Amino acid sequence: MKFVLCSASKCSRRLGKIIDIQRLPDLAFETPLFFLHSKGGAIPHITHEVLQMISGKPISIQVPVASTLHSEDAVRDFKKGLAEFIGLAENLIYCTVQDSAAGVASGFNDKSKVSVFTRKGRRELDAERYMNVMEAFCPDMYQVLHDGDTDANSGKKRVTKAVDRTSRFTEVCLQRHKSSEVLQNKAILGVIEGGHNISARETSAKEMRDHPFAGFVIDGLCKQGPETENIQTSDIKEIIEKTLAFLPTDKFRIIHGCWNPEVILDLVDMGIDMFDGSYPFIVTERGAALTFCNQIDSYTDCHSLNTPSKETEEENISECSIYEIDLNNKMYFDDLQPVSKTCSCLTCKEHTRAYIHHLLSAKELLGTVLLMIHNIHHYMEFFQTIRRAIKDDIWEDFHKKFKQNLKK
Repeated sequence: MKFVLCSASKCSRRLGKIIDIQRLPDLAFETPLFFLHSKGGAIPHITHEVLQMISGKPISIQVPVASTLHSEDAVRDFKKGLAEFIGLAENLIYCTVQDSAAGVASGFNDKSKVSVFTRKGRRELDAERYMNVMEAFCPDMYQVLHDGDTDANSGKKRVTKAVDRTSRFTEVCLQRHKSSEVLQNKAILGVIEGGHNISARETSAKEMRDHPFAGFVIDGLCKQGPETENIQTSDIKEIIEKTLAFLPTDKFRIIHGCWNPEVILDLVDMGIDMFDGSYPFIVTERGAALTFCNQIDSYTDCHSLNTPSKETEEENISECSIYEIDLNNKMYFDDLQPVSKTCSCLTCKEHTRAYIHHLLSAKELLGTVLLMIHNIHHYMEFFQTIRRAIKDDIWEDFHKKFKQNLKK
């Protein structure tokens, strides 16, 4: 796998491509991109056929070990790798240790093992066991085992442990990667730890950059999960910029977490290339639909998308997020508008807010299916717009108007 940097600006935003993927040699994936979130090897609420309808082409998918570890023996016996096993062979598969949507449980790692929480409970992985799983799964790209149990409140002792343990895990993972017949042509990613301690970040980054990684994951900024939505750019800007300064520019950079769209744009502006797709999944889980502006030409229409079509009490309107509408809210019970006027997804073309509100109220499974279709489509359009804005050299105007629109 190779990362080709197509363009980079003085403000660090980058346009690139992933090419020469061993299993998918004819495909190229443009960056910035996001990896669609999966659980147990499946996209939540979505069948394979529906996913193909939404995307229309191969996509990149994140598969957390935490939600797929129970399938290790079955995948190994299958002998064709995880992508074939889960029926998503046409897509790029990226294995991560933890599930970004579920978060990282604190206090369960030790000097030789990292804990993941599966549907069968807590499981401990040392570096050798983890690499056994990777050899069975044979993903297109994967992280080294790492201790990411840090956030802004982590002390120096915890941060030091995270950096030191990750360094030891990395040595074992790299040795196994180089000697493995099935993994040596796959992409292995270094993981930068250090919490919010710049000195620890420098130590971790300098250790990792000397290894032959395809790219780097900036980890340990938060404990992941829905709480990540509340983190603002100002909380992480300095640590991100200084961490990136220690890394080579010709390798891609990944950040995981359920970041809100404004922070995503700021991270792209700093030079982050890839993100995970836990955000649309988490929004769907709470019965909400994304309505923030995701297209360059739609700002004049977007600021009113979060309001119902009729007069509504002020306290109900105030409950709407600037990025989404909560379709559990009773004010949508007779709202016959589509979820978003500017959206071309199946949900918006065929169904109304009132219908989805009814489905959610009745606990019908179709409610979350329709929301997931819309939210995935909306997020895909968002990243297409990001790439277009960089490519057409209109990023600064797009970024500025996006922020202005949020204030309307």
